[in-house]
Amino acid sequence: MIVQKSILSQKISKLKNVVPKKPTISALQGVLVKEGYLIANNLEMTVKAKLEGMEDETFIIPMKAFDLIGNLPDGDVEVIAAAGTITIKAEKIKNTYQTMDPDMFPINEIKNEDKAEISIKSEVFLESMKHVSYAISSLPGQNIMSALCLQARGGILNFVGLDGHVLAWDRVEYDGEFELLIPKNTVDRLLSIGLIGEVSIRHNELGAVFATEDYEISTRLIDGEYYKYQNMFKDMPSNTSVVRSELLDAMVRAKMCIEERKPVRFEFTGDVLNVSINDNTTEYHETVNLHESLEDDLTIGFDVRLVVDTLKAFDCEVVRLHLASPKMPMIVEAEDSMLKAIILPVMIG
Repeated sequence: MIVQKSILSQKISKLKNVVPKKPTISALQGVLVKEGYLIANNLEMTVKAKLEGMEDETFIIPMKAFDLIGNLPDGDVEVIAAAGTITIKAEKIKNTYQTMDPDMFPINEIKNEDKAEISIKSEVFLESMKHVSYAISSLPGQNIMSALCLQARGGILNFVGLDGHVLAWDRVEYDGEFELLIPKNTVDRLLSIGLIGEVSIRHNELGAVFATEDYEISTRLIDGEYYKYQNMFKDMPSNTSVVRSELLDAMVRAKMCIEERKPVRFEFTGDVLNVSINDNTTEYHETVNLHESLEDDLTIGFDVRLVVDTLKAFDCEVVRLHLASPKMPMIVEAEDSMLKAIILPVMIG
């Protein structure tokens, strides 16, 4: 096959993080070229990237060739497949690699007879997913907290992530009804690939496919019933608002001044929030102005990392803060959208 280096390199860069380094099936340690697609598979997820004009080609580009392809000069790259090898040629460069049997490369598929299909604009889909992805647990395993809950009901499409310490919930209008528990690794790939246009979602009880004109991501789904996250958002007696960037900047400065993992202390007094954090070597203080005064003073502690990650997930200028007591969580809510989050408190001395 002959293809522009920039196109081949860009598509491989989107797929290479899916390729397993120590697969149980050796053929998976590369990218399959088949029926006009580049395909990577780690048995949990399959990602296909369209490569025009390659419909008749079938071979595997091994992982060891990825760096060479990325460092080739701009222009045409020729890839020649022979029995057990591929040869990559560009200008005065030529290298031959041992490769694997493409017939041994498995591809996950959603059976057509079992599929249900929906569609959503990619910018809406990715933006809402990005808002909550930070709250999904990164711990290995197929447990509920390691999944994004994508749930449609009552004219709303809900995006939810939680890890036991923080919960993020975004919503957009959508007419349909379904629930998918999407593994975090798949969420990360969906966000990194850069989907454009309409995203078609096909799914059955075991898996789902997210497809655009250029990419197709197939994934296993996590089995189980998701938490009743709506019930976790309680009415709070103390409410105020703050400029998001001012509070975020204060959190970032506080975090960079300590080396240990210490909680940040929030002291709400009237129309100001006093932020403080300290360890064995430093003691940081900063005052942030609030838009509305609280009737009662309140001191509460949080994991500074969770506060930073939560505020970064919001896009709005102003966020509302809802509080009750040192033992109750803080609800952070966007003033211009349906995005909201819960941050659990921690003990402070």
